[in-house]
Amino acid sequence: MSVVGFDDLPEVRWPATPLTTVRRPFADMGALAVRTVPRLTRGEQPDPPRVEPGTDLVVRASTAPPAS
Repeated sequence: MSVVGFDDLPEVRWPATPLTTVRRPFADMGALAVRTVPRLTRGEQPDPPRVEPGTDLVVRASTAPPAS
């Protein structure tokens, strides 16, 4: 069995089996919000209208390939 977490919190590196996790770009997401919220408060549409920030898979000891 493999276990994967989300958000790459610092605590996931401490256990005996460090947790594989999905890391999101929080700084980029915050910067986008700072640019977007003022436009929305003025009744304008965000540019671009939809943004999907990338993620990274950080592989640690909590995952393994399937058993054969």
